[in-house]
Amino acid sequence: MNDAPRAGRSDSDWVTMLGGVRVSRQWMTRHTPELLAAWLDAATAARRRSIAAEIVRIAAEIESEPVGDAEPWGSAWESVAERIDPRLLLGPDWWPLSAALTRAAAAGYDVSARLPALGAAAPLPNRHPARELHWRLLDDCPAALPVPDADGGPATPPPR
Repeated sequence: MNDAPRAGRSDSDWVTMLGGVRVSRQWMTRHTPELLAAWLDAATAARRRSIAAEIVRIAAEIESEPVGDAEPWGSAWESVAERIDPRLLLGPDWWPLSAALTRAAAAGYDVSARLPALGAAAPLPNRHPARELHWRLLDDCPAALPVPDADGGPATPPPR
């Protein structure tokens, strides 16, 4: 679903939805045709984001493989982060890091393997350890950067 476009396919088949997650137009036509039509016809950016969130939720539900007993993404990232440093989950910096991890994974980045290496590269600071790890992630995986919405505004913040 969010893999890089296959050879012979144009990038026009891939639609960037939320936070840089790309979904195949062909996949949406097959699995969520009504939502795709509504997304294309949405009159406002807010309505488009709302529909995109539902498409991404359905796509994650259908296409994601569970990681152990954890829910895809959120809980999986929490368990990886907790093994690195439990402080990563304790402040408001966790949510942007978690969203960046989701974007990185959607781009093919091996979060489970690379994040511990980034955390071990140098000691995490006492203040804002998640922010520091987030910066390391962005340096290692530019695909983890938020993508502006269709109107050029800031990317939608992750849900809490």
